[in-house]
Amino acid sequence: MRKPFTLLLLFVLPLLAQQAQAPVEITSEPHHHQVLDNLFVRVFAVSIDPGASTLMHHHGHNYLGISIGDAQFTNTKEGAQPVAATLKDGDVRYSSAPLNHAITNTASTPFRNVTIELLQPTTNEKTCTDSCSVPVTCNSADKSKCATVTKLITADQWTVTQVTVPAGATYPQHTHLANFLVVPLTDAQLAMKNQDKAKTTVKSKTGEVTWNNPVVHSITNTGKAPAKSIVLEFRGRAAGEGSESPDASKPHEH
Repeated sequence: MRKPFTLLLLFVLPLLAQQAQAPVEITSEPHHHQVLDNLFVRVFAVSIDPGASTLMHHHGHNYLGISIGDAQFTNTKEGAQPVAATLKDGDVRYSSAPLNHAITNTASTPFRNVTIELLQPTTNEKTCTDSCSVPVTCNSADKSKCATVTKLITADQWTVTQVTVPAGATYPQHTHLANFLVVPLTDAQLAMKNQDKAKTTVKSKTGEVTWNNPVVHSITNTGKAPAKSIVLEFRGRAAGEGSESPDASKPHEH
């Protein structure tokens, strides 16, 4: 009869410890590994083993969380009860600061996440629920072989999209008018063709974040599986981070 009580204690005691613990800054939370820091974003790769928990930690900036793989976890906000949550691979969530919380991985697989702190003000953020597909030119009669761009979240300052390029397909020439950040959801081998330059081969790795200056380019998936990525694109010109692209091709928002 004591076994269920013992199991309950094993679950409850870590949660009580989280509640009692003074929140640490995100930079001091050992499951958060900083991978990028500039004028616009501070980015952390997050990894939590099955059954493990983060420390109660502080988010001082609004942020985007991108799930790398499926996830099951509890989210415990300071002073509140744990809330169970489930995410699918590629799900993106926006959270407002300030926030103190701890995450416990309740799945049998590692919890992986990319947390993007937004260092500039964010206004009028909203999740896209209607007319979320961004038009992409495709000459194939088989639409399953066409690249797709789906708008996920927008704000006055930025847009988040998911870009999918099937194996062998090309995302035709398009313009990024401002800086953009890319988080691959899959390993991929791509041929990048920047305007007036030769093609280059790029190998992207799942969850490996890249920061990019404005560019006009096309992307061909030379691999054998679909290439999926989340793109965070800022609006307007980013001072000191590169020039706006010329009007050589029609810009569209990501």
